[in-house]
Amino acid sequence: MSPSHLTETDARPSDETLYQLLFHHGFDGLMLTVPSGAILDANPAACRIMGRTREEILQEGRDGLIDSTDARLQDLIAERERTGKAHGELRVRRKDGSVLPVELSSVVFHTPEGEKRTCIIIRDVSERKAAEAERDRLIAELQQALERVRSLSGLLPMCAACRKIRDDAGKWHDLESYIRIHTETQFSHGICLECRQKLYPGHSHD
Repeated sequence: MSPSHLTETDARPSDETLYQLLFHHGFDGLMLTVPSGAILDANPAACRIMGRTREEILQEGRDGLIDSTDARLQDLIAERERTGKAHGELRVRRKDGSVLPVELSSVVFHTPEGEKRTCIIIRDVSERKAAEAERDRLIAELQQALERVRSLSGLLPMCAACRKIRDDAGKWHDLESYIRIHTETQFSHGICLECRQKLYPGHSHD
């Protein structure tokens, strides 16, 4: 049959071909498992995320890959048993011993032979977590800076003679020291025109 005579159905890849394309070229990790935790297959993306070969993933199984100290694991397993699917975040152990945060989705299905299987999709979210941590750090720094600014707002008790500032504990501080402690301000020193004329009346004012 020539290409010009192919129907849309003829040109469409078979379900098996489409599955193989998605499985082998997908960005997310895909694993075919059984509910008990055994892993039957893993795609290249899962191997990359786990830092393991396909054979090593199949050998380790769920118990060897998922951080068992993560309390969310049992909650997700219970949810999948109850509803047939689950979605959340867990930590996985890579071959080098490092722990990686992942987003995980799992669904239960039955094969044509009636056997129960589970499909697990995992996505590396370490970069997103790092960005969230950096955002939280910046927010904390801004909040601290705001608190320092607020500490200088309102009325400050100041000595009318020496211009020292009294803090909440009743101690007196030089104005420069007080501002330096409560803000990020640093001082540089010069001399204004009026003071120069008073201190050095015989010198040029250029």
